[in-house]
Amino acid sequence: MSNAERPGWTESVSAADRVRSVATTLSEPRTANWIAGEAEVAHETASKYLDRLVADGKLETSEAGGKTVYRPDPVGQYLAEMHSLYADHTADELADRLTEITDQLRRWQDEYDTETPNELRAAIGETTDAATADEYRRVAGEWEQLQYRRSLVEDTLRLYDRFADDATPAPV
Repeated sequence: MSNAERPGWTESVSAADRVRSVATTLSEPRTANWIAGEAEVAHETASKYLDRLVADGKLETSEAGGKTVYRPDPVGQYLAEMHSLYADHTADELADRLTEITDQLRRWQDEYDTETPNELRAAIGETTDAATADEYRRVAGEWEQLQYRRSLVEDTLRLYDRFADDATPAPV
């Protein structure tokens, strides 16, 4: 994210919040130096706040190329997404979205005559056309993302059974 995309970022957002914002929205593991650069803080500042986020269970660390990299906790991220869907949508809205997702997945299965994104990727070896290979890669990535979204919506819908609006306590 460039400075042009976030005017006043360093003036209006604390260093801790900038580090948290960058680190908890990562799509791939990144080093403290990379996060510091994006958050516009010193490496030491980023490291201090990253250590806190790890201690709080918001981030995980691993080693890559001899360096420590950070990424959001996948379980926490999934649960936060479920919570957001549950809070922002009705069960009927989620059911409609689930239908849309399922229909799209079926269309891809029919269109490409494959059952999974990896089967579609494997079909790249059967084509000599670079544009077709690129399309297969792109669709396979979108397919995986929709499978993830489908699981997320299905799990969120189950919350409506577990946390019904009536306040009657469940028998023990």
